[in-house]
Amino acid sequence: MQAKGHPMNQPSLFVPLLCGTLAMASWSIGSVLSKAALCCIEPLSLLTGQLAVSAASLTVLSIWSGASPRLSDWRAGLPGLLQPALASGLSIFGLTMLPASVEAILFAVETPMIILLAWLILGETPNRGVGLLCLLAFAGVGLLSWTSEPDPYATRGLGVGLVLGGVLFASLYSITVRLMSHRIDALRLTTISQIVAFAAVGCVWIGVRPLPTLTPTITDVILVVASGLLLMSIPFLLYGVALERMSATAAALLLPLIPMFTSIFASVFLHETLTARQWLGAATVLVSALGMPLALRSKPHD
Repeated sequence: MQAKGHPMNQPSLFVPLLCGTLAMASWSIGSVLSKAALCCIEPLSLLTGQLAVSAASLTVLSIWSGASPRLSDWRAGLPGLLQPALASGLSIFGLTMLPASVEAILFAVETPMIILLAWLILGETPNRGVGLLCLLAFAGVGLLSWTSEPDPYATRGLGVGLVLGGVLFASLYSITVRLMSHRIDALRLTTISQIVAFAAVGCVWIGVRPLPTLTPTITDVILVVASGLLLMSIPFLLYGVALERMSATAAALLLPLIPMFTSIFASVFLHETLTARQWLGAATVLVSALGMPLALRSKPHD
C-alpha cells in the first residue's frame, strides 16, 4: 500500500547543499593559496600547473571508479574551455592586480549573472525583484572598482575587468553543465572538461614559456599541487554533483559563501584589508546575492 504524497518521494537537497557548500570552501582556500603562489610564480605557469594536477587527479579517480574518460567524450569536455580555461585564466591574471578578497567579492556577481543567463537560456524567468538586485550587484562592483586612495592594494580597473570577464565565462559554464548533467555523470563531465582545459592552456603555455626556463622550488610545487586540488579538481567535482541534483538558479545561491570564506582566510593568512569604500561595495554585492532567495520566492513578473 502506498501513501499519498509521502515526503520520501521528494528528492533530498541535503547532499547537493553539502557538496555545494564544501565546493565553495574549497574554492576559497584555493584562491588564497593561488594569491600566495603568485608572489613567486607567473600566472600562466601557475594555471597550467594547477590544471595538470587537477586533470591527473581526476583521471586517476575516474579510472579507479570505473568511469574512465573516453576519446568519444571530447564534446562533453568543451565546457572546460569556458571554465576553467577562460574563466580561471582571466581571473588569475586579475588576481595579480587585486587582493584575493576583492577578487572573490567580484565573483559574487556570478549569482545574478547566472540567474540572468538562466532566464535567457534555460527559461528560468526572474521577477522584478531579481532584476533590481542584479542592478544593485553591479553598483557594488562600481564601488569596488573606484578608489582614489594611494593604497598598494587599491583595486585596479584592468584587474576588475579581467575578473568580471572570468565571471561571465564561469556563469556560462554553470548553465552549460546544467544542460549536460542529465546526459553524463558529474565525475566524467568534470574530468574531461579539466583535460580539455589543460590541453588548451598547456598549448598556450608551451608557445609563451618554453620548458627550459622553469626552475621550480619545493615550495612552488607544494603551492601548485595544493591550489590545483583545492581550486580546480575538488570544487568542480563537488559543484558538478550539486548541479546534477538542483537547478542552476538554486546552485547559484551558494556562491556568496565564496567571498565570505575567502575574506576570512585572506585576512588571517594574507593580512589583506579593504578601504571603507570597498567595504561598502562588498556589502552591496553580498546583500544583492543574499537577497536573491527572497526575490525568487515571488512570482515572475510578466
